[in-house]
Amino acid sequence: MADSSGKPGRRVSRRAFLAGAAAGGVGAWAATSLPRQHFSRDPHRPPELYEYFLDNFWFESAGLYEQRINPPLKGSQLADVAIVGGGFTGMATAYHLVRRFPHKRIVLLEGACCGYGASGRNGGFADAGMPGLHAIYDESGPEAARAWYDATLLGVGQIRDFASTHGVDCDLETNGNIALATEAGQMPALEAAKRRYDAMGLDVELLDAAAVRRAVASERFVGGLRDPRHAILNPAKLARGMKRVIEGLGVEVFERSKVLRIEPGEPVFIETEFGELRAPQAVVALNGYAPQLGLFRSRVIPLCNYVVATEPLSAAQRAAIGWRGREGLADLRVQFMYLRLTADDRIVFGGESSPYFYESAPSSGNYKPALARLEQSLLRTFPQLEGVRFTHGWGGTMGFTMDFMPSVGALDGAKNVFYAVAFNGEGVVMTQLAGMILAQLVAGEQGPLTRLPVVGHRMPWVGPEPLRYLGVKITERVLQLASTNTVR
Repeated sequence: MADSSGKPGRRVSRRAFLAGAAAGGVGAWAATSLPRQHFSRDPHRPPELYEYFLDNFWFESAGLYEQRINPPLKGSQLADVAIVGGGFTGMATAYHLVRRFPHKRIVLLEGACCGYGASGRNGGFADAGMPGLHAIYDESGPEAARAWYDATLLGVGQIRDFASTHGVDCDLETNGNIALATEAGQMPALEAAKRRYDAMGLDVELLDAAAVRRAVASERFVGGLRDPRHAILNPAKLARGMKRVIEGLGVEVFERSKVLRIEPGEPVFIETEFGELRAPQAVVALNGYAPQLGLFRSRVIPLCNYVVATEPLSAAQRAAIGWRGREGLADLRVQFMYLRLTADDRIVFGGESSPYFYESAPSSGNYKPALARLEQSLLRTFPQLEGVRFTHGWGGTMGFTMDFMPSVGALDGAKNVFYAVAFNGEGVVMTQLAGMILAQLVAGEQGPLTRLPVVGHRMPWVGPEPLRYLGVKITERVLQLASTNTVR
C-alpha cells in the first residue's frame, strides 16, 4: 500500500477525508437506529475467513508459497521481551533488540506468517520524508521538517545496509520518485512543494509537461516533481529475508500464533489460540490490525488498499511507455494511483480507492470493485498497453490517523508495553525507523530518535461506529466523484 499524505498538494484533502469519517456526514445522527447488517453487508467483500490463498505477486516471487511456516506457540511460556506482529515493525524491533541483548529470550508472535500483512502486500515503495512532512514544515519550519526528513532517510539506509550486510536480495533500486500532476490546477502545489524542499536544503526537480512526457509516455500527466532519494523494492523478499536473519541471530519466531488478548501488567500476559506467553516487556506491532485487539479503536482507521500486477512487458511495450528511469510514480489526486516497475518488467499498480469496512474489519485479499478500477485506470494511463494481461490482484489493511502522523510509544498506564501504529500508507520506511525507536524505548535509552515528533504523539479521536462507517462512505463517494471529474 502507499499513501502520499505528505506529498505535494494532497495533505489537506486527505485530512478532509478522515475528518468526514469522524464527523459522520449529513444525517449521520440517524445511523444509530439502523441495524448493524445495514452497514456490514457488502456483496463484493468475501466472507470473513482467514485467507487460504492470496493472489499476491510479491508472495509468489519471494517463494513464500513453498517456504516452511513455523509452528505456533503452544503451552505456557516465558520470554524476556514479547513482540506481537511479524511485519516490518515487529521484525525490525526484534533485529535491533537481539543485537543489543543477544542473551535475552526475544519471542515474536505472528498470526499467519511473517510479512503476511501490509508488509508483504504493499506497492514496494521505500519513500523518504513521509508522512506528515509538510505539516511539520508548516507548524515548525524548515529546520524541523529537514530533521524529520533526515530521520526517515535512516529508514531507507537501514534497508540498504541490512540487505547488503545479510545478503537479502529484495530487488532494491534507488531510482527516485515523481509526484505527478494530472491537471494544470495541481501545478501550484508542486511549485510550493519545490520551494519547501529548497528551504530544507533538499534538491528536487520540477518537471513541466514536456519533461514529464520524456520521463513517462503518458498523456495523463501535465507536470511533476522528482525526488531522487526514494527507492523501490520487493517487500515480501525483504520481509522473508528479515525473518531468516532475526532467527539466525536468536529470535524465536512463532508463526500461525494468532493473539487473542494482551493484558498489561508485570509481567505482560499474552494469550494466543494455542498457548500463552508472559514477559516483563512487550511490543505491539500490528498497525491497521491493532483495533482487532481493542487497541486504538477510537484513534486509528484501518483503510484497505488494493494492487494489481501485469504480465512482464515485452520489449515493444516497454519502449512504448518510456519510463527509462524506472522511478516510482504517484499522482496528486485524493484517490490517487501509484505505480512502479518490477525486476522482471511488470507494472505493479495500486491505489484509486481506500475502502473502510465496518467495525475496523481488516481487508480480505480480494475486493473485485477495487481491482477492476485499477485495471481500467492503468489502461487510461497507458492506452498503448491495451491487451496486456493482468496476472495478480490483491489487497491489504493500513492504519490511518486524522493528522497523518504515526505514533510510537508506551501504552497509557502500561509503561512496559510499547507500540508503533498508523504509518498512513508509508510503512516500508517508517517501520524500519519505528523498529529503531522501539528498541531504544525497550532498552530504556534516550537519544535523537526518541525525541522525534512521532514519539508519544497523541493521535486525534476519529469517532465511534456506526457514525465513522457512514462518514467514511459518504466522504468516499464524494471523493470518487471529484476524482472522476479530474481524470484526464
